Amino acid sequence: VKHCRIKPYRPQTNGKIERFWKILNYECILCQRKTLTKKELIAELDGVMYRYNYQIRHGAKNYQTPLEKLQYVANLLPKP
Repeated sequence: VKHCRIKPYRPQTNGKIERFWKILNYECILCQRKTLTKKELIAELDGVMYRYNYQIRHGAKNYQTPLEKLQYVANLLPKP
């Protein structure tokens, strides 16, 4: 595997991560109050990550959640 760098803030080549940061910003960062403790922030981030991976359906994955897509791909793998 070779690590390749691309230009930041360029959705044409970096769309999936740019969209993730947009979701994280709108659902978590912009909603926080100034007095949020570290523990509360971690709990909120955990909640956003749970919703992103288990509840939100992604258009790039044929409107499946990432978990559903992973399960589908895992079923395609040869059984030992």
